[in-house]
Amino acid sequence: MTGQSRHNLAKGIYITNQLQEAKADDAFDFVALSQKKSSATELQKMVANENFFILPKGISPKEQSKRIDRILGYRIGRIEQKHLQSYCAYYRPAADERKKHFEGTQTWIGLHPQVLQTPYSEIWHFLNILRPYNPKTIVDFGAAYGRIGIVMKGIFPQAEFIAYEIMETRAAEARRMWEHLQLDRCVMIQQNILEDEFAIPPADVYFMYDFSSPLDVRVILKKLLAKLKSDRFFLVARGSGIRSLIQLKFPQFWSVHGVIHHNDWSIYSSFCDLY
Repeated sequence: MTGQSRHNLAKGIYITNQLQEAKADDAFDFVALSQKKSSATELQKMVANENFFILPKGISPKEQSKRIDRILGYRIGRIEQKHLQSYCAYYRPAADERKKHFEGTQTWIGLHPQVLQTPYSEIWHFLNILRPYNPKTIVDFGAAYGRIGIVMKGIFPQAEFIAYEIMETRAAEARRMWEHLQLDRCVMIQQNILEDEFAIPPADVYFMYDFSSPLDVRVILKKLLAKLKSDRFFLVARGSGIRSLIQLKFPQFWSVHGVIHHNDWSIYSSFCDLY
């Protein structure tokens, strides 16, 4: 790795920390905004301003995300409640023939929406660290309602976002929201990424969380591992399960270039030395 690559990463971390500290005091008033109905034009301007996603002082990431969802007009709570009417919650055994678990993979039906999804401020944080590399394509495995595509608008407005989600109801809501916000560089693909024929597209950044069981997560990690030496990319992994899996079973992701660990996510690289 070149000294320039190391400098770029350090610059990304420094800029992110400085922005977070400088903007936390004069962040958006989410309480006031969530109590009014903003026009489509106003919403488009909000998401184009990356400061909209900086975490204000005195509020948790999940609470901020809940308010942003309300401001943008997401219908996540309603959709997840409908899921519970049709499917058995992930933490309950299927009781009878009328209500079973969703087939194909773990979809975390019954999980609180703000736990199901990565908070906006976290997405803002790791995207800003990668800002000096100016990624052109970002892929999300198990994208749910597509938050990364929304946060990208103010940071990488020219980048393409490719999102994979197995549940069409979630995918459709993401598409509706992106269209409302005029995010025409976001693509949502409804697909089971665990199918043998699924091919991982080329990208500069891949995002994964504990989207299913460890055995399912291993399927995607193995496919990424096959690209590790030939492709230049970052992997952002969120959740204790996938991070433990990489640490114990996939040392190739960190043994050469290291890793950046945050509270809930980690960044790995196929080409750039990390701290």
